[in-house]
Amino acid sequence: MKALRITAFAEAVTLILLVCVAVPLKYGLGLPGFVSALGPVHGAAFIGFLVVTMYALGEGLVTRSGALRLFIGSLIPFGGFINERWLARQAAGTPAK
Repeated sequence: MKALRITAFAEAVTLILLVCVAVPLKYGLGLPGFVSALGPVHGAAFIGFLVVTMYALGEGLVTRSGALRLFIGSLIPFGGFINERWLARQAAGTPAK
């Protein structure tokens, strides 16, 4: 569960940096290098998150609906942070909302 929380957080941070920093720099100031550098980093974080999510699903650490929730949250800026908090509550045994 800890690996899932870490990868959810990493995916969320890289998505926010890409969307809120790199893309505005590309289109606002004409600096495409940030997107070129951060895009693959986010891609690797996203794929790592998906791999760990599928592993957690296979091991029974999350349900199918939980895995779907994690996937959808990873597509939305700041959704990864919500995912990470949800996973922390799950690990602590607190009922999910």
